[in-house]
Amino acid sequence: MTGDVFDGMTIPGLPPESEGLGIVLTHPCSMRADGVRLIPRLHIARVAANQQIPLGKWTDGHFKVMPLPELDGGHYAARFEQMGLVESASLLPEKRIACLSPYGIHLLQQRFIWYLTRFLVPTHRLAEATAPVFEEAEMEEEWVTRAIQGGAARDASTAAFHKWVRSPDESGKLPQEQLADPQRRAGVRRAMRHHLAHG
Repeated sequence: MTGDVFDGMTIPGLPPESEGLGIVLTHPCSMRADGVRLIPRLHIARVAANQQIPLGKWTDGHFKVMPLPELDGGHYAARFEQMGLVESASLLPEKRIACLSPYGIHLLQQRFIWYLTRFLVPTHRLAEATAPVFEEAEMEEEWVTRAIQGGAARDASTAAFHKWVRSPDESGKLPQEQLADPQRRAGVRRAMRHHLAHG
């Protein structure tokens, strides 16, 4: 997911000795070609120790970085001027050390857009745009977790979820499409749970 922090990242274009932490910048919809498998390379920014930036100072400078004040008990930041394409095969689950909350992801996106364009996008607009994506990701996690507990394989469970969420229901609409409507999200989640319980 966007905002996941991994250790042991070598970022092409940066000095080899700078191997260390990295944060995913690629949007969730852009990182999987078929909804299941990661594309070969993802945009990763270096995460490194940084001076403490009080929250009140986030809005008037330091736009080359995304502060990560609660990471590993220290003061760290993602550095947008130090990023590159990293092989997705190196993003192993055991190397993931942190992930951002939805609001944290919106702040990351806001600051990255500012870094690229100097346009300040309100985080509530980013929340509106990403809500269906986050809902789908949470549903996928629930589906896969329950399937694995029942003895299914992770990859097969992920593929099964993506087939279900992209298949028309009795109304003729895709569950994925319905997630764009806040009024329908609870119903889609109930339908998913009913499917898991009854097949």
